[in-house]
Amino acid sequence: MPFTLRRSKRKELVFSRSLVEAVKSKIFVPNKKDSYVYRSPTLRRQRSRYSHLPAELLAYIFILGAQDDPLFPITITHVCRSWRALALQTPSLWRIVSLDNRLRLWNEYIRRSRACTLDIRLVPQSRKNNGSSSPDPRSRAHGRYYLAAQSVQNYLHCAAPHISRWRSLEIEFQHYAPYLWNGALSACCGYGPSSYAPQLESLTLINPNNDDTNEFTLFGGYAPKLRRVTLNGIRLTWLPDVFANLSALDYTHHGFTRGRDAAAELLYMLQISNRLRQLKVSIPSRAGAHSSFPFRFPAEDSVLLAHLTELSIIIEDTNLPSALIQFIAHVSIPNIHTLHLMVKPTTNDTRPSRAGQSDISTRLRQFLKALPRLYTLRRLELEYAWLSDPRFIFMLLHVVPSLTHLTLRGPHITNSPLFELCDILRARYRSSSKYPLILDVLELDRCEHVTAGALVDVVKHNLDAGTGRRPGMCVRAVHVKDCVGVDVLALRRLKSNPSGVRLRVWRKGEEVDFGTLNAKATAAKRHRYHQTTEDSYVSLSTY
Repeated sequence: MPFTLRRSKRKELVFSRSLVEAVKSKIFVPNKKDSYVYRSPTLRRQRSRYSHLPAELLAYIFILGAQDDPLFPITITHVCRSWRALALQTPSLWRIVSLDNRLRLWNEYIRRSRACTLDIRLVPQSRKNNGSSSPDPRSRAHGRYYLAAQSVQNYLHCAAPHISRWRSLEIEFQHYAPYLWNGALSACCGYGPSSYAPQLESLTLINPNNDDTNEFTLFGGYAPKLRRVTLNGIRLTWLPDVFANLSALDYTHHGFTRGRDAAAELLYMLQISNRLRQLKVSIPSRAGAHSSFPFRFPAEDSVLLAHLTELSIIIEDTNLPSALIQFIAHVSIPNIHTLHLMVKPTTNDTRPSRAGQSDISTRLRQFLKALPRLYTLRRLELEYAWLSDPRFIFMLLHVVPSLTHLTLRGPHITNSPLFELCDILRARYRSSSKYPLILDVLELDRCEHVTAGALVDVVKHNLDAGTGRRPGMCVRAVHVKDCVGVDVLALRRLKSNPSGVRLRVWRKGEEVDFGTLNAKATAAKRHRYHQTTEDSYVSLSTY
Protein backbone atom coordinates (compact mmCIF):
# COMPACT_ATOMS: atom_id res chain seq x y z
CA MET A 1 0.00 0.00 0.00
CA PRO A 2 1.57 3.26 -1.06
CA PHE A 3 2.42 5.82 1.55
CA THR A 4 0.21 8.78 1.06
CA LEU A 5 2.51 11.30 2.75
CA ARG A 6 5.55 10.59 0.50
CA ARG A 7 6.89 13.62 -1.39
CA SER A 8 6.68 13.43 -5.12
CA LYS A 9 9.93 15.56 -5.58
CA ARG A 10 12.99 15.78 -3.32
CA LYS A 11 13.73 19.41 -2.57
CA GLU A 12 17.41 20.44 -3.04
CA LEU A 13 19.33 21.61 -0.05
CA VAL A 14 20.05 25.33 -0.45
CA PHE A 15 22.12 27.33 2.03
CA SER A 16 21.72 30.97 2.51
CA ARG A 17 24.46 33.37 1.39
CA SER A 18 25.21 34.43 4.93
CA LEU A 19 25.84 30.84 5.98
CA VAL A 20 28.23 30.23 3.06
CA GLU A 21 30.23 33.35 3.86
CA ALA A 22 30.48 32.34 7.50
CA VAL A 23 31.81 28.87 6.62
CA LYS A 24 34.32 30.28 4.12
CA SER A 25 35.61 32.73 6.66
CA LYS A 26 36.36 29.82 9.01
CA ILE A 27 38.13 27.43 6.60
CA PHE A 28 39.61 29.73 3.89
CA VAL A 29 43.37 30.30 4.02
CA PRO A 30 44.30 33.66 2.43
CA ASN A 31 46.98 33.76 -0.24
CA LYS A 32 50.40 35.07 0.89
CA LYS A 33 50.43 37.54 -1.97
CA ASP A 34 47.10 38.97 -0.83
CA SER A 35 48.13 39.26 2.81
CA TYR A 36 49.73 42.47 4.02
CA VAL A 37 52.65 42.46 6.42
CA TYR A 38 53.92 45.77 7.71
CA ARG A 39 57.50 46.57 6.85
CA SER A 40 59.28 49.66 8.04
CA PRO A 41 60.07 52.30 5.39
CA THR A 42 63.78 52.16 6.28
CA LEU A 43 63.91 48.42 5.57
CA ARG A 44 62.06 48.89 2.27
CA ARG A 45 64.50 51.63 1.20
CA GLN A 46 67.51 49.50 2.07
CA ARG A 47 66.21 46.50 0.17
CA SER A 48 65.38 48.62 -2.84
CA ARG A 49 68.85 50.23 -2.69
CA TYR A 50 70.68 46.89 -2.75
CA SER A 51 68.27 45.31 -5.22
CA HIS A 52 69.33 47.80 -7.89
CA LEU A 53 72.95 46.60 -7.81
CA PRO A 54 73.93 44.38 -10.75
CA ALA A 55 74.29 40.73 -9.87
CA GLU A 56 77.94 40.66 -11.04
CA LEU A 57 78.87 43.58 -8.77
CA LEU A 58 77.04 42.09 -5.80
CA ALA A 59 78.74 38.73 -6.34
CA TYR A 60 82.15 40.43 -6.49
CA ILE A 61 81.42 42.15 -3.15
CA PHE A 62 80.54 38.77 -1.66
CA ILE A 63 83.81 37.26 -2.93
CA LEU A 64 85.83 40.08 -1.35
CA GLY A 65 84.10 39.49 1.98
CA ALA A 66 84.80 35.75 1.80
CA GLN A 67 88.54 36.42 1.51
CA ASP A 68 88.56 37.85 5.04
CA ASP A 69 86.08 35.45 6.61
CA PRO A 70 85.64 31.93 5.15
CA LEU A 71 82.21 31.68 6.84
CA PHE A 72 80.96 34.84 5.17
CA PRO A 73 79.13 32.87 2.41
CA ILE A 74 77.02 31.17 5.10
CA THR A 75 75.99 34.57 6.42
CA ILE A 76 75.05 35.74 2.93
CA THR A 77 72.73 32.80 2.35
CA HIS A 78 70.70 33.72 5.46
CA VAL A 79 69.85 37.29 4.44
CA CYS A 80 67.18 36.87 1.78
CA ARG A 81 66.12 34.54 -0.99
CA SER A 82 67.67 36.57 -3.78
CA TRP A 83 71.05 36.75 -2.05
CA ARG A 84 70.94 33.04 -1.29
CA ALA A 85 70.17 32.23 -4.92
CA LEU A 86 73.00 34.48 -6.08
CA ALA A 87 75.44 32.96 -3.60
CA LEU A 88 74.59 29.42 -4.66
CA GLN A 89 75.08 30.40 -8.31
CA THR A 90 78.57 31.85 -7.64
CA PRO A 91 81.04 28.94 -7.39
CA SER A 92 84.07 31.17 -6.70
CA LEU A 93 82.38 32.33 -3.47
CA TRP A 94 82.89 28.86 -1.99
CA ARG A 95 86.47 28.28 -3.11
CA ILE A 96 88.16 29.11 0.26
CA VAL A 97 88.28 25.97 2.40
CA SER A 98 89.70 26.71 5.87
CA LEU A 99 90.03 23.22 7.30
CA ASP A 100 89.13 22.20 10.85
CA ASN A 101 87.00 19.45 12.40
CA ARG A 102 83.81 20.70 10.65
CA LEU A 103 84.48 18.39 7.73
CA ARG A 104 80.83 18.18 6.61
CA LEU A 105 80.77 21.96 6.22
CA TRP A 106 83.92 22.03 4.08
CA ASN A 107 82.71 19.11 1.97
CA GLU A 108 79.61 21.17 1.23
CA TYR A 109 81.86 24.11 0.31
CA ILE A 110 83.73 21.92 -2.16
CA ARG A 111 80.45 20.65 -3.64
CA ARG A 112 79.08 24.17 -4.10
CA SER A 113 82.31 25.40 -5.72
CA ARG A 114 81.58 22.99 -8.60
CA ALA A 115 84.51 23.12 -11.07
CA CYS A 116 86.10 26.25 -9.59
CA THR A 117 89.67 26.14 -8.29
CA LEU A 118 90.13 25.84 -4.52
CA ASP A 119 92.14 27.73 -1.89
CA ILE A 120 93.04 25.23 0.85
CA ARG A 121 94.01 26.67 4.24
CA LEU A 122 95.09 25.13 7.51
CA VAL A 123 96.24 28.03 9.70
CA PRO A 124 95.97 28.76 13.43
CA GLN A 125 92.79 30.58 14.33
CA SER A 126 94.69 32.91 16.69
CA ARG A 127 96.39 34.51 13.68
CA LYS A 128 93.01 35.84 12.56
CA ASN A 129 92.24 37.29 15.99
CA ASN A 130 93.44 40.81 15.02
CA GLY A 131 97.05 39.68 15.12
CA SER A 132 96.82 38.76 18.81
CA SER A 133 99.12 36.08 20.12
CA SER A 134 96.50 34.78 22.55
CA PRO A 135 94.47 31.89 21.17
CA ASP A 136 90.90 32.43 20.13
CA PRO A 137 88.40 30.38 22.20
CA ARG A 138 86.72 29.32 18.96
CA SER A 139 89.98 27.73 17.83
CA ARG A 140 89.81 25.30 20.76
CA ALA A 141 86.20 24.47 19.89
CA HIS A 142 87.09 23.61 16.29
CA GLY A 143 90.36 21.84 17.00
CA ARG A 144 92.76 24.37 15.50
CA TYR A 145 94.82 25.48 18.49
CA TYR A 146 96.87 22.30 18.96
CA LEU A 147 96.89 19.68 16.24
CA ALA A 148 98.42 16.23 16.18
CA ALA A 149 99.67 14.57 13.02
CA GLN A 150 96.66 12.26 12.80
CA SER A 151 94.18 15.15 13.06
CA VAL A 152 96.05 17.07 10.37
CA GLN A 153 95.96 14.05 8.08
CA ASN A 154 92.19 13.69 8.60
CA TYR A 155 91.62 17.35 7.75
CA LEU A 156 93.70 17.22 4.56
CA HIS A 157 91.99 13.98 3.56
CA CYS A 158 88.86 16.08 2.95
CA ALA A 159 90.56 18.08 0.18
CA ALA A 160 93.04 15.50 -1.12
CA PRO A 161 90.71 14.00 -3.79
CA HIS A 162 90.47 17.46 -5.40
CA ILE A 163 94.20 18.19 -5.59
CA SER A 164 93.94 18.85 -9.33
CA ARG A 165 91.69 21.85 -8.52
CA TRP A 166 93.93 23.43 -5.88
CA ARG A 167 94.82 27.04 -6.67
CA SER A 168 96.68 27.69 -3.41
CA LEU A 169 97.78 25.67 -0.41
CA GLU A 170 98.56 27.36 2.92
CA ILE A 171 99.59 25.30 5.96
CA GLU A 172 100.96 26.96 9.08
CA PHE A 173 101.82 25.48 12.48
CA GLN A 174 102.96 27.56 15.45
CA HIS A 175 103.26 24.65 17.86
CA TYR A 176 105.38 21.53 18.05
CA ALA A 177 104.08 18.03 17.45
CA PRO A 178 105.97 15.08 15.95
CA TYR A 179 105.46 14.16 12.29
CA LEU A 180 103.24 17.13 11.49
CA TRP A 181 104.53 17.46 7.92
CA ASN A 182 104.12 13.72 7.36
CA GLY A 183 100.44 14.02 8.21
CA ALA A 184 99.89 17.25 6.28
CA LEU A 185 101.72 16.33 3.07
CA SER A 186 101.00 12.62 2.84
CA ALA A 187 98.45 13.21 0.08
CA CYS A 188 100.80 15.53 -1.84
CA CYS A 189 103.84 13.25 -1.89
CA GLY A 190 102.46 10.51 -4.10
CA TYR A 191 103.39 9.63 -7.65
CA GLY A 192 101.25 9.65 -10.74
CA PRO A 193 98.46 11.90 -12.06
CA SER A 194 96.47 11.67 -8.83
CA SER A 195 99.15 13.81 -7.10
CA TYR A 196 99.62 16.37 -9.86
CA ALA A 197 98.67 20.00 -9.15
CA PRO A 198 98.20 21.58 -12.59
CA GLN A 199 96.30 24.64 -11.25
CA LEU A 200 98.47 25.42 -8.19
CA GLU A 201 99.74 29.03 -8.15
CA SER A 202 100.69 29.70 -4.51
CA LEU A 203 102.28 27.48 -1.84
CA THR A 204 102.85 28.41 1.83
CA LEU A 205 104.36 25.92 4.31
CA ILE A 206 105.34 27.30 7.74
CA ASN A 207 106.46 25.45 10.86
CA PRO A 208 109.40 27.14 12.64
CA ASN A 209 109.43 24.43 15.35
CA ASN A 210 109.90 21.54 12.94
CA ASP A 211 112.58 18.94 13.75
CA ASP A 212 111.86 16.52 10.90
CA THR A 213 114.90 16.41 8.61
CA ASN A 214 113.15 14.41 5.88
CA GLU A 215 113.00 15.86 2.38
CA PHE A 216 109.53 15.98 0.81
CA THR A 217 108.84 15.62 -2.92
CA LEU A 218 105.55 17.37 -3.68
CA PHE A 219 102.84 16.93 -6.32
CA GLY A 220 104.54 14.09 -8.13
CA GLY A 221 107.02 16.60 -9.56
CA TYR A 222 104.38 18.46 -11.59
CA ALA A 223 103.04 21.95 -10.78
CA PRO A 224 103.69 24.11 -13.89
CA LYS A 225 101.67 27.17 -12.77
CA LEU A 226 103.34 27.64 -9.37
CA ARG A 227 104.47 31.27 -9.03
CA ARG A 228 104.68 32.19 -5.31
CA VAL A 229 106.26 30.08 -2.55
CA THR A 230 106.74 30.76 1.17
CA LEU A 231 108.78 28.22 3.14
CA ASN A 232 109.78 28.17 6.80
CA GLY A 233 111.08 25.10 8.63
CA ILE A 234 110.65 22.47 5.93
CA ARG A 235 112.98 20.74 3.50
CA LEU A 236 111.72 20.16 -0.03
CA THR A 237 113.12 18.47 -3.12
CA TRP A 238 113.65 21.37 -5.53
CA LEU A 239 112.45 19.98 -8.86
CA PRO A 240 112.46 22.00 -12.11
CA ASP A 241 108.92 20.93 -13.10
CA VAL A 242 107.61 22.41 -9.84
CA PHE A 243 109.77 25.44 -9.00
CA ALA A 244 111.31 26.57 -12.31
CA ASN A 245 108.66 29.22 -13.02
CA LEU A 246 108.67 30.97 -9.64
CA SER A 247 108.40 34.77 -9.59
CA ALA A 248 108.41 35.30 -5.78
CA LEU A 249 110.17 33.26 -3.09
CA ASP A 250 110.10 33.89 0.67
CA TYR A 251 112.59 31.40 2.05
CA THR A 252 113.49 30.87 5.71
CA HIS A 253 116.13 28.19 6.01
CA HIS A 254 115.13 25.06 7.92
CA GLY A 255 118.32 25.17 10.01
CA PHE A 256 119.39 21.55 9.49
CA THR A 257 122.49 22.73 7.62
CA ARG A 258 124.77 25.67 8.28
CA GLY A 259 127.62 27.62 6.76
CA ARG A 260 128.84 26.41 3.39
CA ASP A 261 126.25 23.63 3.19
CA ALA A 262 123.35 26.03 3.78
CA ALA A 263 124.70 28.46 1.15
CA ALA A 264 125.19 25.63 -1.37
CA GLU A 265 121.61 24.43 -0.82
CA LEU A 266 120.20 27.92 -1.35
CA LEU A 267 122.31 28.53 -4.47
CA TYR A 268 121.23 25.19 -5.92
CA MET A 269 117.59 26.23 -5.43
CA LEU A 270 118.21 29.57 -7.14
CA GLN A 271 119.86 27.87 -10.11
CA ILE A 272 116.53 26.16 -10.79
CA SER A 273 114.31 29.15 -9.91
CA ASN A 274 116.32 31.68 -11.92
CA ARG A 275 113.27 33.65 -13.07
CA LEU A 276 112.58 35.19 -9.69
CA ARG A 277 111.54 38.83 -9.44
CA GLN A 278 111.20 39.01 -5.64
CA LEU A 279 113.41 37.13 -3.20
CA LYS A 280 113.38 37.20 0.60
CA VAL A 281 116.07 35.15 2.37
CA SER A 282 116.56 34.38 6.06
CA ILE A 283 118.99 31.84 7.52
CA PRO A 284 118.38 31.63 11.29
CA SER A 285 120.84 29.90 13.57
CA ARG A 286 119.70 26.63 15.08
CA ALA A 287 121.50 24.56 17.67
CA GLY A 288 122.25 21.01 16.68
CA ALA A 289 122.44 21.48 12.92
CA HIS A 290 124.13 18.30 11.75
CA SER A 291 122.97 17.56 8.19
CA SER A 292 125.08 18.26 5.13
CA PHE A 293 124.15 19.16 1.58
CA PRO A 294 125.30 16.49 -0.90
CA PHE A 295 126.48 18.98 -3.57
CA ARG A 296 129.30 21.50 -3.38
CA PHE A 297 128.85 24.80 -5.16
CA PRO A 298 131.98 25.78 -7.14
CA ALA A 299 133.78 28.72 -5.57
CA GLU A 300 134.36 30.46 -8.91
CA ASP A 301 130.77 30.12 -10.21
CA SER A 302 127.81 32.40 -9.57
CA VAL A 303 124.04 32.20 -10.01
CA LEU A 304 122.60 34.72 -12.44
CA LEU A 305 119.21 36.16 -11.43
CA ALA A 306 118.62 38.42 -14.43
CA HIS A 307 114.96 39.14 -13.60
CA LEU A 308 115.37 39.88 -9.88
CA THR A 309 114.29 43.43 -8.96
CA GLU A 310 113.71 43.19 -5.18
CA LEU A 311 115.92 41.44 -2.63
CA SER A 312 115.33 41.22 1.14
CA ILE A 313 117.94 39.77 3.51
CA ILE A 314 116.76 39.13 7.08
CA ILE A 315 118.92 38.36 10.10
CA GLU A 316 118.06 37.66 13.73
CA ASP A 317 119.17 40.41 16.12
CA THR A 318 122.96 40.82 15.67
CA ASN A 319 123.59 37.39 14.15
CA LEU A 320 124.78 37.67 10.54
CA PRO A 321 125.46 34.05 9.51
CA SER A 322 128.32 33.17 7.23
CA ALA A 323 125.91 31.39 4.90
CA LEU A 324 124.38 34.75 3.92
CA ILE A 325 127.83 36.18 3.19
CA GLN A 326 128.69 33.19 0.98
CA PHE A 327 125.29 33.45 -0.70
CA ILE A 328 125.72 37.13 -1.60
CA ALA A 329 129.23 36.43 -2.90
CA HIS A 330 127.99 33.86 -5.43
CA VAL A 331 124.87 35.57 -6.78
CA SER A 332 124.70 38.01 -9.68
CA ILE A 333 121.83 40.55 -9.65
CA PRO A 334 122.42 42.98 -12.52
CA ASN A 335 118.90 44.46 -12.56
CA ILE A 336 118.21 44.89 -8.85
CA HIS A 337 116.14 47.99 -7.98
CA THR A 338 115.32 47.53 -4.27
CA LEU A 339 117.45 46.10 -1.46
CA HIS A 340 116.07 45.55 2.08
CA LEU A 341 118.52 44.70 4.86
CA MET A 342 116.13 43.77 7.65
CA VAL A 343 116.22 42.36 11.18
CA LYS A 344 113.87 39.91 12.85
CA PRO A 345 114.22 40.73 16.58
CA THR A 346 114.01 37.87 19.05
CA THR A 347 114.46 39.97 22.21
CA ASN A 348 113.15 43.31 23.36
CA ASP A 349 116.62 44.88 23.43
CA THR A 350 117.70 45.70 19.88
CA ARG A 351 121.10 47.14 20.90
CA PRO A 352 123.95 44.61 20.82
CA SER A 353 126.44 44.13 23.63
CA ARG A 354 130.11 45.10 23.21
CA ALA A 355 131.09 41.58 22.19
CA GLY A 356 128.17 41.41 19.81
CA GLN A 357 129.05 44.88 18.51
CA SER A 358 132.55 43.80 17.46
CA ASP A 359 131.26 40.56 15.97
CA ILE A 360 128.55 42.24 13.90
CA SER A 361 131.02 44.90 12.71
CA THR A 362 133.37 42.19 11.45
CA ARG A 363 130.55 40.37 9.70
CA LEU A 364 129.30 43.61 8.15
CA ARG A 365 132.74 44.28 6.65
CA GLN A 366 132.79 40.75 5.23
CA PHE A 367 129.31 41.21 3.81
CA LEU A 368 130.30 44.51 2.20
CA LYS A 369 133.38 42.91 0.67
CA ALA A 370 131.26 40.12 -0.85
CA LEU A 371 128.55 42.49 -2.12
CA PRO A 372 128.91 43.25 -5.85
CA ARG A 373 128.60 46.76 -7.25
CA LEU A 374 124.88 47.50 -7.72
CA TYR A 375 124.65 49.94 -10.62
CA THR A 376 120.86 49.79 -10.98
CA LEU A 377 119.87 50.00 -7.29
CA ARG A 378 117.38 52.80 -6.63
CA ARG A 379 116.03 52.09 -3.14
CA LEU A 380 118.02 50.95 -0.10
CA GLU A 381 116.56 50.18 3.34
CA LEU A 382 118.62 49.39 6.45
CA GLU A 383 117.36 48.79 9.97
CA TYR A 384 118.55 48.07 13.50
CA ALA A 385 121.64 45.78 13.58
CA TRP A 386 122.60 46.73 10.03
CA LEU A 387 123.11 50.28 11.38
CA SER A 388 125.24 49.26 14.37
CA ASP A 389 128.42 50.31 12.56
CA PRO A 390 128.09 53.74 10.86
CA ARG A 391 131.11 52.99 8.67
CA PHE A 392 129.10 50.22 6.97
CA ILE A 393 126.55 52.80 5.79
CA PHE A 394 129.22 55.18 4.53
CA MET A 395 131.10 52.46 2.63
CA LEU A 396 127.87 51.03 1.24
CA LEU A 397 127.18 54.29 -0.57
CA HIS A 398 130.21 53.65 -2.79
CA VAL A 399 128.66 50.53 -4.38
CA VAL A 400 125.26 52.12 -5.16
CA PRO A 401 125.97 54.98 -7.60
CA SER A 402 122.33 55.30 -8.75
CA LEU A 403 120.67 55.39 -5.33
CA THR A 404 117.66 57.73 -5.00
CA HIS A 405 115.86 56.58 -1.81
CA LEU A 406 117.65 55.77 1.46
CA THR A 407 115.73 54.54 4.51
CA LEU A 408 117.35 54.26 7.96
CA ARG A 409 115.26 52.62 10.69
CA GLY A 410 116.06 52.09 14.34
CA PRO A 411 117.57 53.77 17.42
CA HIS A 412 121.15 53.28 16.20
CA ILE A 413 120.93 56.52 14.20
CA THR A 414 121.80 59.52 16.39
CA ASN A 415 122.75 63.11 15.64
CA SER A 416 126.45 62.40 15.12
CA PRO A 417 126.07 59.64 12.45
CA LEU A 418 123.45 61.81 10.75
CA PHE A 419 125.90 64.71 10.43
CA GLU A 420 128.62 62.37 9.15
CA LEU A 421 126.23 60.92 6.58
CA CYS A 422 125.37 64.39 5.31
CA ASP A 423 129.08 65.25 5.03
CA ILE A 424 129.70 62.12 2.96
CA LEU A 425 126.74 62.87 0.70
CA ARG A 426 128.05 66.39 0.13
CA ALA A 427 131.54 65.06 -0.63
CA ARG A 428 130.12 62.49 -3.09
CA TYR A 429 128.07 65.19 -4.77
CA ARG A 430 131.04 67.49 -5.22
CA SER A 431 133.56 64.83 -6.25
CA SER A 432 131.43 63.20 -8.98
CA SER A 433 131.88 65.29 -12.07
CA LYS A 434 129.50 63.52 -14.47
CA TYR A 435 126.95 61.52 -12.45
CA PRO A 436 126.71 62.91 -8.87
CA LEU A 437 124.88 61.00 -6.15
CA ILE A 438 121.61 62.86 -5.46
CA LEU A 439 119.03 61.37 -3.10
CA ASP A 440 115.40 62.11 -3.82
CA VAL A 441 114.39 60.99 -0.31
CA LEU A 442 116.31 60.48 2.93
CA GLU A 443 113.89 58.69 5.29
CA LEU A 444 114.41 58.43 9.05
CA ASP A 445 112.05 55.91 10.63
CA ARG A 446 111.82 55.35 14.41
CA CYS A 447 115.18 57.03 15.05
CA GLU A 448 114.51 57.79 18.71
CA HIS A 449 117.73 59.69 19.42
CA VAL A 450 117.52 62.20 16.56
CA THR A 451 116.51 65.68 17.78
CA ALA A 452 114.70 68.53 16.10
CA GLY A 453 117.72 70.82 16.36
CA ALA A 454 119.86 68.35 14.44
CA LEU A 455 117.22 68.09 11.71
CA VAL A 456 117.06 71.87 11.40
CA ASP A 457 120.85 72.06 10.97
CA VAL A 458 120.83 69.19 8.49
CA VAL A 459 118.10 70.67 6.33
CA LYS A 460 119.33 74.26 6.41
CA HIS A 461 123.09 73.82 6.17
CA ASN A 462 124.50 70.30 5.99
CA LEU A 463 122.61 69.23 2.85
CA ASP A 464 123.67 72.30 0.89
CA ALA A 465 126.29 70.86 -1.46
CA GLY A 466 126.27 73.73 -3.92
CA THR A 467 129.49 75.19 -5.19
CA GLY A 468 130.27 77.91 -7.64
CA ARG A 469 130.76 75.32 -10.34
CA ARG A 470 127.69 73.17 -9.52
CA PRO A 471 124.99 74.65 -7.27
CA GLY A 472 122.36 72.29 -5.85
CA MET A 473 121.34 69.94 -3.06
CA CYS A 474 122.55 66.39 -2.45
CA VAL A 475 119.17 65.48 -0.84
CA ARG A 476 115.87 66.82 -2.15
CA ALA A 477 113.50 65.66 0.62
CA VAL A 478 113.78 64.43 4.21
CA HIS A 479 111.02 62.23 5.66
CA VAL A 480 110.79 61.82 9.44
CA LYS A 481 108.51 59.00 10.62
CA ASP A 482 107.66 58.30 14.27
CA CYS A 483 110.87 59.76 15.71
CA VAL A 484 109.80 60.38 19.30
CA GLY A 485 112.81 62.58 20.05
CA VAL A 486 111.81 65.17 17.44
CA ASP A 487 109.73 68.10 18.68
CA VAL A 488 107.39 68.93 15.84
CA LEU A 489 106.82 72.48 17.07
CA ALA A 490 110.55 73.17 16.80
CA LEU A 491 110.43 72.31 13.09
CA ARG A 492 108.10 75.20 12.31
CA ARG A 493 111.16 77.32 11.65
CA LEU A 494 111.69 75.36 8.43
CA LYS A 495 108.48 76.70 6.90
CA SER A 496 110.42 79.32 4.96
CA ASN A 497 113.42 77.15 4.10
CA PRO A 498 115.73 78.87 1.61
CA SER A 499 117.72 75.71 0.89
CA GLY A 500 114.86 74.04 -0.99
CA VAL A 501 114.91 70.71 0.92
CA ARG A 502 111.38 69.46 1.55
CA LEU A 503 110.69 68.22 5.07
CA ARG A 504 107.76 65.92 5.86
CA VAL A 505 106.94 64.54 9.29
CA TRP A 506 104.69 61.65 10.34
CA ARG A 507 103.35 60.97 13.82
CA LYS A 508 101.57 57.70 14.60
CA GLY A 509 101.18 56.94 10.93
CA GLU A 510 99.64 60.32 10.01
CA GLU A 511 101.44 63.16 8.28
CA VAL A 512 101.76 66.40 10.22
CA ASP A 513 100.27 69.47 8.51
CA PHE A 514 102.59 72.37 9.30
CA GLY A 515 99.99 74.90 8.13
CA THR A 516 97.45 73.69 10.67
CA LEU A 517 100.18 73.41 13.28
CA ASN A 518 101.26 77.03 12.73
CA ALA A 519 97.64 78.21 12.89
CA LYS A 520 97.12 76.41 16.20
CA ALA A 521 100.36 77.81 17.59
CA THR A 522 99.35 81.36 16.55
CA ALA A 523 95.92 80.95 18.10
CA ALA A 524 97.46 79.69 21.34
CA LYS A 525 99.89 82.62 21.37
CA ARG A 526 97.05 85.10 20.89
CA HIS A 527 95.06 83.42 23.64
CA ARG A 528 98.00 83.72 26.04
CA TYR A 529 98.47 87.38 25.05
CA HIS A 530 94.82 88.25 25.67
CA GLN A 531 94.83 86.32 28.93
CA THR A 532 97.94 88.20 30.09
CA THR A 533 96.36 91.55 29.09
CA GLU A 534 93.15 90.80 30.98
CA ASP A 535 95.08 89.75 34.08
CA SER A 536 97.10 93.00 33.95
CA TYR A 537 93.92 95.09 33.56
CA VAL A 538 92.27 93.33 36.51
CA SER A 539 95.33 93.86 38.72
CA LEU A 540 95.51 97.59 37.79
CA SER A 541 91.81 98.12 38.44
CA THR A 542 92.11 96.37 41.77
CA TYR A 543 95.05 98.58 42.70
